[in-house]
Amino acid sequence: MQRLRQRGSRMASLSAANLKRKALNSWAAVNDTFFLTKDAFERHRVVFTVGTSIASVATAWIGYSLRHFHDEKVEQRLESIEKAMKNKHNLEHSEIKDIVGPGGLSVPTCAATAATTLIIGYGLGWRGGSWYATKKFRKEQMKLLGQIKPRRWELLGKIKPRGLKFQFLKRPLIRSKVPDTSANTSETIVKNASSKLPDAAAKTSETTVKNASSTHTTGTAHYQNVKEEINVCIWKINVLENSMANKISFPIVIIILVILFWGSAIAGGRRLYPLRTQSSDITALPSFSTEGICSSLVKTQGYACEEHLVTTVDGYVLSVPRIPVGRSRGPRGNRPPVLLQHGLFMDGITWLLLPPSQSLAFLLADNGFDVWIANTRGTKYSRQHISLPTNSSDYWNWSWDELVAYDLPATFQYVHDQTGQKLHYIGHSQGTLIALAALSKDQLLNMLRSAALLSPIAYVSQMTSPLAKNAADNFFAEYLYKLGIFEFSLRGDAVIQFLKDMCKKPGIDCTNLLTTFTGPNCCLSPSIVNIFLDHEPQSTATKNMIHLSQMIRQGTIAMFDYMNIDENTRHYGRPTPPVYDMTRIPNSLPLYLSYGGADALSDVKDVQRLLETLDDHDGDKLVVQYRNDYAHADYVMGENAKRDIYEPLISFFKLQ
Repeated sequence: MQRLRQRGSRMASLSAANLKRKALNSWAAVNDTFFLTKDAFERHRVVFTVGTSIASVATAWIGYSLRHFHDEKVEQRLESIEKAMKNKHNLEHSEIKDIVGPGGLSVPTCAATAATTLIIGYGLGWRGGSWYATKKFRKEQMKLLGQIKPRRWELLGKIKPRGLKFQFLKRPLIRSKVPDTSANTSETIVKNASSKLPDAAAKTSETTVKNASSTHTTGTAHYQNVKEEINVCIWKINVLENSMANKISFPIVIIILVILFWGSAIAGGRRLYPLRTQSSDITALPSFSTEGICSSLVKTQGYACEEHLVTTVDGYVLSVPRIPVGRSRGPRGNRPPVLLQHGLFMDGITWLLLPPSQSLAFLLADNGFDVWIANTRGTKYSRQHISLPTNSSDYWNWSWDELVAYDLPATFQYVHDQTGQKLHYIGHSQGTLIALAALSKDQLLNMLRSAALLSPIAYVSQMTSPLAKNAADNFFAEYLYKLGIFEFSLRGDAVIQFLKDMCKKPGIDCTNLLTTFTGPNCCLSPSIVNIFLDHEPQSTATKNMIHLSQMIRQGTIAMFDYMNIDENTRHYGRPTPPVYDMTRIPNSLPLYLSYGGADALSDVKDVQRLLETLDDHDGDKLVVQYRNDYAHADYVMGENAKRDIYEPLISFFKLQ
């Protein structure tokens, strides 16, 4: 069920190939540090220059003052020696001077003093400049949070003329080599599929996709056509009924459903605008539902639960429910805290979809852990912001880079402050990606006890999911972004109801709906799909989908690529985005990795590539579990996950 990775000889780490790899990694780290420092210097050139000059002069003055004090002490000592020699040996001052030497200023000593002064002064000045830049950044954030009231003259400088629209990118993200034929492609696919359906069904499918294609072209779809969408979905139910009656193969139905989902993302997506130009049409803050995860899914099962809110540095308000004790309501004591982080298109309910006796969150609480459940920005329970409404493009201007830089550190710090203890961490899918990226940047280490990564996502170039692979290869997310759709949502009410009704039909196994995306899951109950559709899928940012698509195409773990040298240089101080170096993850950090042989998103080859970067990890700190029959969804919704995954994981935590 669980095995330690086989460790090679220690002498192998001294081989020429390993030394070369470590040297290249070190050089890359130095390079990244240089560019980041250079970027800070360019933004605060005057502060850094003045600070360095003042620090150099001050250091020189202190250095020469100490030297002068030292010379005075030496002179006093020499005078006492001269007096003693004169009294004892009757030597005159001139004779003593001939014996000791003329003395004088030492050129090497002066050079060493000057060099030391320059280095120390330069370092102090640079450090002071960094402190100033950080302080200025925090001050701006406090202004954003409303904790500092800006001065009147500062407000005047922010007034912009009406009519100016600030685009997120200077140039479109879509590459010129991609033709604008995605609508035609969708039409062709459905025509081919509809040729196998009854005539009435085929005409209905073609009509539906033609309507979606027109939406694709204009990019101006809104929710004004909800009635038409519901009517179309009623027709689609009839289509599937006729399909099943005529024993049409289920893969064709899956193709139709895939197209429906993507059509929902386009037709149901809202075209958003920059906050500054549309402030009169939007509210300052969206209303927050009083019925959170605690009241709807935790307390109803007999567990204590607390709702907590965490505000990130960039203003997003995240919901973090807490299950402090198990169902037995024993004493809280010093229960070790565990933070659960969900994956893409999911939220914190991921860990509560199974019955209480099988859900990981409840199992951890019953086994003596203090459970905290994270909800990523943009999901149902984390859609608040201190100043941005959710229908503005600025609200959705993020990718998983921001989850690494803001969401994860803020949540970690909050839980650490509340409990006073280091955390265990459990991530699934995208939740593993942001953890690995943060650890490679030496973040969170002072607050982390151990980490468990389920279906780890790092390298994704070998991904076999046809849905994800084709969307990335055809620049689907980039196309949506170009149309002005910044919220990527697959959840349309009519589509969800359509799927639920279809899953009630006899002879239909709806667990196969997830196969095209996650791979063939081994252990899902047919009833879990209805529970899943009650809560998922959740929204994410289109920019986040673009970032993940870049990873699939390029095979790297790098920061968001703006596909523009000027934009990359403005954000990163270099023409290409920095890379998250997995070899920098500390070798002494306890890690538990579990991956499946049937997973179409976290492919075995990609996970093996990740494990190669962890070759130098301490043998007693790395546990790797491989389940040949598990796919992506089995890790959070599988009936056997308690026995196969969760119990070994909990045992691992108890040993740390």
